[in-house]
Amino acid sequence: MRRAHPAAEVRFVPAGTTLGGQPVDSDPAVIHVDTGGGRYDHHHTAAADVCAAELVRRHVAPGDLALQRLVARVCAADHARARDDAGGFGVVALIAGLHLCHPDDPGAVYAAMAPNLDAWLAAEEQQVQSRITYARRVAFTTPWGPGVALEGIGSAAAGRMAFAAGAVLYLYRDQRGGMGVVAQARSAVDLAPLSRALALRDATADWYLHPGGRMVLCGSATAPPRRPSRLTLAELIEMVRQAPR
Repeated sequence: MRRAHPAAEVRFVPAGTTLGGQPVDSDPAVIHVDTGGGRYDHHHTAAADVCAAELVRRHVAPGDLALQRLVARVCAADHARARDDAGGFGVVALIAGLHLCHPDDPGAVYAAMAPNLDAWLAAEEQQVQSRITYARRVAFTTPWGPGVALEGIGSAAAGRMAFAAGAVLYLYRDQRGGMGVVAQARSAVDLAPLSRALALRDATADWYLHPGGRMVLCGSATAPPRRPSRLTLAELIEMVRQAPR
């Protein structure tokens, strides 16, 4: 909602009341969320899949799949149905901690959480895009078992999908020129021979062998390669196919 109305102010009222005591939703310039019994107040229903965020989503962005995924988790937390909150390091614990730090200032809690929610939505958007990209995957065989290669994305989410489907190796070339070969964490794959072959064939690129021997990367999601690989994804696939065990 703030994206649609970036100049809007955020104000807080006691639970169940309205701004200035006015009838809820009577002023088109004031939007009440989860209070006052208005259109975005979820307290008029006991449905477990409804919360204030879900009511807003249905009105503002009903077709946004990433937002739908995020709000489903918000609803689960709101109805105490969320899975383990990351051992105290999840979003519910973070919000509770912010309220402890700012017991009399809900605006400070909102200001701190808004960027986190933007980041959470960005992660969900990448997850959705990963699923779309994964449908265009290239499947191939490697000396260690099945492999999956993706062009255009190098997300951890895509890697998890590949490994969940039984792949031993996941290859990618992302939008910024980064490339990588990642082995399933519990596999016996040793990519050191492939790393040496890459150093010879693609010597000008920033290839790096992870100490564990199961990842060979040229750049990463947080550090684009200073010297990108000149290999195409098809060429990298062929090198992996021919790699010694």
